[in-house]
Amino acid sequence: MISVLLDLDGTLIDSIDAVVNCWIRAGKKMGMQLDPNSVRELIGYSPRLHVLKYFNNKDMAKEFLRVVRNEFSKIWMNEVKPFRDSHEALKSLKHMKVKIGVISSNFKETVRCMLEYFGFSDFLDVLICDNDVKNGKPAPDIVLEAMKRLEVSPHECFVVGDTLFDVEAGKRAGALTVLVVRRALHLTGSKYIPDYVISNLQDVATILKTYSY
Repeated sequence: MISVLLDLDGTLIDSIDAVVNCWIRAGKKMGMQLDPNSVRELIGYSPRLHVLKYFNNKDMAKEFLRVVRNEFSKIWMNEVKPFRDSHEALKSLKHMKVKIGVISSNFKETVRCMLEYFGFSDFLDVLICDNDVKNGKPAPDIVLEAMKRLEVSPHECFVVGDTLFDVEAGKRAGALTVLVVRRALHLTGSKYIPDYVISNLQDVATILKTYSY
């Protein structure tokens, strides 16, 4: 049985600007001026690791993430929307009887709300978030945990995401990887190269049709 594990932010939903803005606002509330480009480059990276770029103190880091989560919870309904190809892509995968999961570095409570709000929940067989595993992306833990719950092996699993952190997590777990290009990325020099690069999420179904499952 083939499984497809999809990232959320930047892959299924157009939320990167909103996430970056929340990090900037959280920084201001804690007396810090964060560079938006620097923050944007690490979107998709485990926030538990990302925050350590700014704080050595664990309590301060934890408080910062609490502020980020609070800021995001206040604005996502107005500032976040699904990409146009997301619903059709999920419908196609469901029709193909593929096991579908979301693997997100975002906060689980917020992720559940967004998945329900945007009508994605009924398509999913599993949801794994950053706080469900010991090590977040780009470590492979989140992919391995999803495969374990879905009872699929690495060669049956496709990891789909919009960042090289998604690709690295998938590759380190032994899965096939699909990079969906939603924004400018620098692929040169990366140790982890995606198996496929697409611009439309519906192309995932096209890729799967070349496999027997």
